[in-house]
Amino acid sequence: MRPVFLTLLVCLPLTAQQSRQATGVRVGEVTTDSAIVWMRVTAQAGRNQDGIVRRGKATAEPFTQRVEELEGACPGAPGRVRLRCSTRQDLADAVATPWTDVSAARDYTHHFRLTKLLPATTYYYSAETAGPGGKPVHAALHGKFQTAPPASQYADVAFTVVTGQMYRDMDHPEGFHMYEAMRRLAPHFIVPTGDNVYYDSEDPRATTVELARYHWHRMYSYPRHVAFYLEVPAYWEKDDHDTLFDDCWPTMNPPQMLPLNFADGQRIFIEQVPLIGEKTFRTYRWGRGLQVWLTEGRDFRSSNRAPDGPEKTIWGAAQKKWLMESLLASDADFKVLVSPTPIVGPDRANKADNHSNAAFAHEGNEFRAWVQKNLPKNFFVACGDRHWQYHSVHPDTGVQEFSSGPASDQHAAGSPGHNPRYHKFHLVKGGFLSVNFRRAGTDSRIIFRLHDVHGKVVYEYASSR
Repeated sequence: MRPVFLTLLVCLPLTAQQSRQATGVRVGEVTTDSAIVWMRVTAQAGRNQDGIVRRGKATAEPFTQRVEELEGACPGAPGRVRLRCSTRQDLADAVATPWTDVSAARDYTHHFRLTKLLPATTYYYSAETAGPGGKPVHAALHGKFQTAPPASQYADVAFTVVTGQMYRDMDHPEGFHMYEAMRRLAPHFIVPTGDNVYYDSEDPRATTVELARYHWHRMYSYPRHVAFYLEVPAYWEKDDHDTLFDDCWPTMNPPQMLPLNFADGQRIFIEQVPLIGEKTFRTYRWGRGLQVWLTEGRDFRSSNRAPDGPEKTIWGAAQKKWLMESLLASDADFKVLVSPTPIVGPDRANKADNHSNAAFAHEGNEFRAWVQKNLPKNFFVACGDRHWQYHSVHPDTGVQEFSSGPASDQHAAGSPGHNPRYHKFHLVKGGFLSVNFRRAGTDSRIIFRLHDVHGKVVYEYASSR
């Protein structure tokens, strides 16, 4: 079955032009029969390698350069985009979207929604761009993604979880080591849990929409990052630093970030990742064995400083109701909540913005107790935000949580230390988490592995049903 809105295309040779997609292509929100493909036209083929380097901690000094002069800059350009897609790698029977114009209003991006795809099928694509009016035609980028298996069928599934992409803590000139390590594992998808960029604490501080976009451009234009996302679709989450400011909530507009505000951060996130619409909490089924939930931890939260109690919330009433109801309704063998912030922890005593902290103890206790009562054997949490790796088991409720650790060893720090009441594993290092579902005979098995930045497994935990 072909995507519903595509039309048959005879493959014509492209003119001898370089690519104009320095920030790559991003595929996301993959289901059994749909996907969203993010494209962007850039003025040059690659990132500005020779620009002014701004790689330290954010300062109070006003920004005086032009963004396009900075190292890693990828200015956009007016033009057109289209996508050709096929189940054949040679794209011989490819179908194509219409050409669509892009403009500065949305940072020269466009999101194509593909529908009526086949389940459990690998799709190959050619992401094509051209100048205004269709000329010149640029060289294309080619990639692939796999759709999810139907909920009625068992299938082996693997995915990875990452967090904490601090630009100044990059560990290789071509991009984070972990992206090469994950690419070798060939996961079906990845969940970046937030802190994809750091608006507030990295130089230059993102005090404008233009500078906030620059943070995304320089992070996702590294060759390793572009190559990874051409092969692996994602479900992006956001957290505080890639919304606005450290530990932020909706009514918090720090003066050092102005004129950039919380609403700008919400809008830029949806612009820079493959999402359509404003709903950022959602769930995806990957076969009979696995279902994954993604929560929104910034848009609905109370002030961190408010007194704790029944009304204080991170998730908001509507999201919390949806989360509990959808978890109960699912018949998946294993249920994994991927949370931007910890639910189990433990965390540092001076923190006050997640469910493992005293500041949100009421909602944290409420949810953990609910899990203990309703999902005692097949529910797990994978979280980002913390700059160390761990496997924790809540001592009172038994809720299990795995922290992916930050994107590089340079960014690993801040742990309160090994806590024997909680920790089955604890390591202050960078890396990532992989989750694998396997079915053998009548046995369903889920395996959580913590990897170092080069992919070496440093810890493994498995559970069977």
